[in-house]
Amino acid sequence: MNLKRFLVFSFCFVCVLPVLAQQEMRVVGFRYLENDLTATRPGTRKTDQNGETCAIIKIITREHGFTYDLGSLGHVAVDETHPGEIWLYVPHGVTHLTMNHAKIGHLSKYIFPQSVDKGRTYELLLDIGTGRYVTFTASRAGADIEIDGQYVDKAPIYNYYMHFGRHTVKAVNGRFEGTAEFFVSSNDGKEEGQRVVSVDMQDMSHLYGSVTVTVEGNADIYYAGRLVGTGRWEDQLKEGTHEVETRKADCDPVKTQFTVKAQWQNEIAVKPPTPHIGWLNVYTRPRNAVATYNGNHFIDLSETVTLPVGTYQFEFTRRGYVPLKRELQVHHNQTTRDTVSLERKKYVKPLAFYFGGGYTIRSMSGATGILGAVIHGHDLQASYTFGLAESDPVYWYADDGSYDYRSGCTYRKSSMALHYGYQVNLSEKLAITPQLGVSIDRLSVADNDAQQSYADGASATCLTAGMKLLYVPFEHCYLFAAPEYDLPLKKDANYTKMSSAAHLPAGGFVAHVGVLVNF
Repeated sequence: MNLKRFLVFSFCFVCVLPVLAQQEMRVVGFRYLENDLTATRPGTRKTDQNGETCAIIKIITREHGFTYDLGSLGHVAVDETHPGEIWLYVPHGVTHLTMNHAKIGHLSKYIFPQSVDKGRTYELLLDIGTGRYVTFTASRAGADIEIDGQYVDKAPIYNYYMHFGRHTVKAVNGRFEGTAEFFVSSNDGKEEGQRVVSVDMQDMSHLYGSVTVTVEGNADIYYAGRLVGTGRWEDQLKEGTHEVETRKADCDPVKTQFTVKAQWQNEIAVKPPTPHIGWLNVYTRPRNAVATYNGNHFIDLSETVTLPVGTYQFEFTRRGYVPLKRELQVHHNQTTRDTVSLERKKYVKPLAFYFGGGYTIRSMSGATGILGAVIHGHDLQASYTFGLAESDPVYWYADDGSYDYRSGCTYRKSSMALHYGYQVNLSEKLAITPQLGVSIDRLSVADNDAQQSYADGASATCLTAGMKLLYVPFEHCYLFAAPEYDLPLKKDANYTKMSSAAHLPAGGFVAHVGVLVNF
């Protein structure tokens, strides 16, 4: 007997199920929106097959997937991209609407209570049979309305479709709050199709505390899904537990919960967002180069390193090598690989300006100042040697062979020279420069007590040939030695007499040694 009853019940349930699933939809309101220009506004305006502006019927519902039948005139387009409503574009003159939905049910030939004219916007409140339309108001205009914990909009809210059952509405405007519970049933608003729920709000200032939220790294701070500050946020919050989320580009957001005490200054330091990371693998030649990034941050590149995502300015240095700058990018969950080769420093430069001085070794030695330049190996050098050493006294003979009482002078020799050579680098710190040049030697009387200055200012011109050897102990400094041979080309009469009397011939072997500074 029990089995028979069970089979009968099952059969009835199967037969009734499709009927329950296909409920009747109904229209609980239709009106012309006099101030709504959506139908004629550029960007939302559409025309029918006759080129005339369509009317728009805004069907208020949160459901989608309907089919529409407007008789022979049909519809032009359907726009379901607007939250809580469907825009149905229809030609003017339509008189009725039939709607169907595979799961919800159908609306059978609803007759519009007024004419549908072109270029006008209408509102149709659709009851899909699972709830009723509700209008929400609050005692303070502009209050934020939350329904069942979800933010909806600011009060007042008209024609919001609510499913049958118990619901909670909360209104918040600053420190004013209010909460109301209501129940939507199939008997609510049977005639008008909707009901009104009003929320009475009260001042809750005594339950609020001052809150200052800070986060490192100048990250954005989000509260209740809204951006409220960057790096710092100050506000008044109700006592209890709250949650903020910190966000930043190339980072994973992080949520932090905190507790607010009423009538208290709450200082909250929240967690910064977690940076996206990547890996860097750089091989340097030579291997033990020193690497710094973004100024003075040292990093060990002997193995793969982990860094936050971003662009880094690296500088690679090693003693004896030219520093190298390189921009490297670290990508999220990727390994950036690169090879950096440093060039050895060229201590002996192919392009340089130099000056310095030294000592000149010859029959009458002196101190030498040097100025020159090297351009792609071509070395042009000017120098001047100040005579320091004096010759032995030189006596002049009279025509009768006797000593001239005015003789017995000592002399110094100064020289001005110009050399050209080509610099050949033997290593990073050693070079040799074969040189040719011209030197002009000039004699001057060194003994101021002499009664007569014979041969003062006598000069001789020499052709010079030699080489300059350079050694660089450290950057910008040369030690040099330059031996040469001076071949006399021309001597004036006084220099000839002087050379014969003093046995100090022009020219000969000369050597320069000293220090140069280059740039």
